[in-house]
Amino acid sequence: MKSILQLLVIVATVFMGCKNNINTISSDLTATNKDRVIKQTLIDSLMRVSYDRGIFNGNILVAKNHKIIYQNEFGYSDASKAKALNQNMIFNIGSIGKEFNAVALMILKERGLLNLDDKISKFGLPLPEWSAKVSIKDLLRYTSGLPKINWNHVKNDQDIYADLKQIDHLNFEPGTAYLYSNNNVFLQRRIVEKVSGMGFNDFIQKNILTPSNMTGAVLDATPNNPQLVAAFNNDLVNDKPMDIEFSGWVYPTANDMYHWLSSLHSGKIISEKSLLQLFDSYSKNSEAALGKGVFENKKLLLHEHQGSSFNYESFIHYNATEGISIILMTNNKNFKLREIAESIENILNGNTFSIPQKSIYLTISQKCFNNIDEGIALYKSLKKNHPNTYNFSNENELNKLGYKLIEKNKIEDAVKTFKLNIIEFPNSANAYDSMGEAYFLNGNNELALVNYKKSLQLNPNNTNAIEMIKKIQK
Repeated sequence: MKSILQLLVIVATVFMGCKNNINTISSDLTATNKDRVIKQTLIDSLMRVSYDRGIFNGNILVAKNHKIIYQNEFGYSDASKAKALNQNMIFNIGSIGKEFNAVALMILKERGLLNLDDKISKFGLPLPEWSAKVSIKDLLRYTSGLPKINWNHVKNDQDIYADLKQIDHLNFEPGTAYLYSNNNVFLQRRIVEKVSGMGFNDFIQKNILTPSNMTGAVLDATPNNPQLVAAFNNDLVNDKPMDIEFSGWVYPTANDMYHWLSSLHSGKIISEKSLLQLFDSYSKNSEAALGKGVFENKKLLLHEHQGSSFNYESFIHYNATEGISIILMTNNKNFKLREIAESIENILNGNTFSIPQKSIYLTISQKCFNNIDEGIALYKSLKKNHPNTYNFSNENELNKLGYKLIEKNKIEDAVKTFKLNIIEFPNSANAYDSMGEAYFLNGNNELALVNYKKSLQLNPNNTNAIEMIKKIQK
């Protein structure tokens, strides 16, 4: 982590050498603009290093107090690198797109056409008896008890409907537990259609996109749309075209997402009371209809939402107190958008910040899946030659890799990965706990016991280690 003064020295050369690189920086360096230009320069440096490190290929927009202060595009529209990104390109924003059906329901509620406590059986949907127990509120909070969609044989809306009709019982009583399932989203959209008498996409266009000035957004964009970017992985391979047609998704530009946040939080689309209701979640760690909301005395302080689909990822951050909006959209997912947003907000608030490092897990995982010894050799080579580029300081990177190998039933490879993690983090109780699990799954109870005991020694409150030691000793 560096101070802003230290980083200013570093980025000064970058700033002086760049020509037309920063879209929004004014050449007017009067006293009143200096602070703004400095922060814009720091954000630009942050983003350029993030792009160079391979952790951000996408579009960014940053606004404060209703003014865009930084906007830029980094990278390409697909893995071929034949076409650079531009402001007019649209992205798959994953779960963030679920905000629009949630707000559509609140629009209908404010018009007196439904209540959140209404059971979905009220709306004439051809569903089994369980629909008389599930409320709209349950759909919004993912507490309906509906199972996840079985994507193995579901290909379109009709298939989803057919599957729902075959469900004879819920996973749990509505309102008693949480399960993040797109079946909830599908039914929200069907209720909007039933109550409004309009197709879902038509309702969204008329009542949300147009009033919010989201002029670049496209509903259910197809791969042949020239503005739709293609997602790709870190090996520069484009995602395969999706063979699933689940309708009702908004594909916006970064500007569209900024207009959306502005409309949503200004009361233009729904009231503040309705907005707060959409942040109601089952628990502190569960997803609300609008993602995550932080409150103080019933006043919204923060709205954050992350969405991903295959190698697409987007992140929106709205700080109500500071009037800060940050929109990040990528077609090359590296799970670094939240860290980038945190660094940007620190820059805007004059605090120290760090430039995110590239995930070592994502970098070596495929190599490890193919040959664990070659994967570990790559890890050691990268650590020797690029120690500051990759995230070697986070034990969860190797831990996640080990558990992914367990999922693939490569237990001995997982053991090798956890051994490396223990070498890297010898004082980590979690590293020994994971090694204990790998040995246990591999049938080596003696070494499993040794590692669980070591984990408990490092963390006497590790209840999992306590239970596993009892289980093995029995």
